Amino acid sequence: MASNNLFTPAFGGLPQVFFGRKDELDFAQAALDNANSPHKAFFITGNRGCGKTTLLERVSRLAAERSWKTIDVHSAHATQAIIETLAGGTAKTVEKSAKPSALDVSVGGVSSSSTTEYSEASLGRLLFERCSSLTIHKGVIITVDEIQKVPEGDAENLCSSVQLALRKGLPVMLVLAGLPGSKEKVASYPGCTFMQRAFDMRIGCMQVNETIEAFESVFRRMPHYRVSDDVVWEMGMFSQGYPYLMQLVGYYAAERAGEFTTGGFAEIDIDLVRSVEPIALEAYRENVLSPILSSLSASLSGYLRAMCEVEEADGKVSSGAVARQLGKRLTQVSSYRQRLIERRLIEPDGQGYARFLLPHVRDYYFGDASKIEHKDPEQQWNRRR
Repeated sequence: MASNNLFTPAFGGLPQVFFGRKDELDFAQAALDNANSPHKAFFITGNRGCGKTTLLERVSRLAAERSWKTIDVHSAHATQAIIETLAGGTAKTVEKSAKPSALDVSVGGVSSSSTTEYSEASLGRLLFERCSSLTIHKGVIITVDEIQKVPEGDAENLCSSVQLALRKGLPVMLVLAGLPGSKEKVASYPGCTFMQRAFDMRIGCMQVNETIEAFESVFRRMPHYRVSDDVVWEMGMFSQGYPYLMQLVGYYAAERAGEFTTGGFAEIDIDLVRSVEPIALEAYRENVLSPILSSLSASLSGYLRAMCEVEEADGKVSSGAVARQLGKRLTQVSSYRQRLIERRLIEPDGQGYARFLLPHVRDYYFGDASKIEHKDPEQQWNRRR
């Protein structure tokens, strides 16, 4: 039965079933199909486990389906990898032959060869040549993952080359994926300032209806599993629509249900889902929460802990209550709140309120739920409908 499990929680890997992100894909499709679209360069940004790489790959496949030449690279040696794809290698050798004659008498054949080496400075010229001579492709789309890791010089070369191609009216697209703040970082480089105008597609938790539809779409492809609407709702509430956590809870529930089959079917009920939630939560803590939250300063971490302690049942958190919990004036901690918003760990939710953007932050700081009043996940999730 395990072989029929289509949930794929491999961190950073491509899932067997892509779900959700319809609005984001519609945006990318419009940019691909409309020659006059202002979104020929855009970012996909978000925290670990939110599905950036998966969405980037889906955009690339969408482009290939529309006859675009796709060049997909990672942050390591990005510019050189693009050049090698455009040129078919790092160098090109051209053979020349001639048959010179003296007084109309042939003196034999003469041949020579010339080799062109492609350096990182060749990117602009190669991009121009490739786009100017397109035959079977509509254009060239370059996608780069982990853009925040690309060295400044590489990023400047890439962005300036794409900017020149776009200025010349060539069919080029550039899609960059990275952590929150990637756009601001890249656009701050001297050769990349035009990227300040690029759209920042910020992704995180999916909406309630989108989450439910995502779980249902995967289970429809797993006909040997029996799953009720209540079970799907439980999975949605637990994962809060965070893609990596959705993959985890779905995977472990299907694996455990596969151990007990009746008449060729595996039943997934709410008790089974709740029995695997701690396992899924531990993997999520290790791969998402810990890398993000452990790197915070003591002041930012303290602010998040205080938010956990004063969070209301529906997930809203009063900024004033946080300040009182910390024993400080509101003005003293407003900068902490703003920095957490910039890191997309929290977001404003009405005047004087905020809410978490990552699920289960409270569990990371307090672990044992008995140490702090348990909040209602259904109320919190319902607010995002």
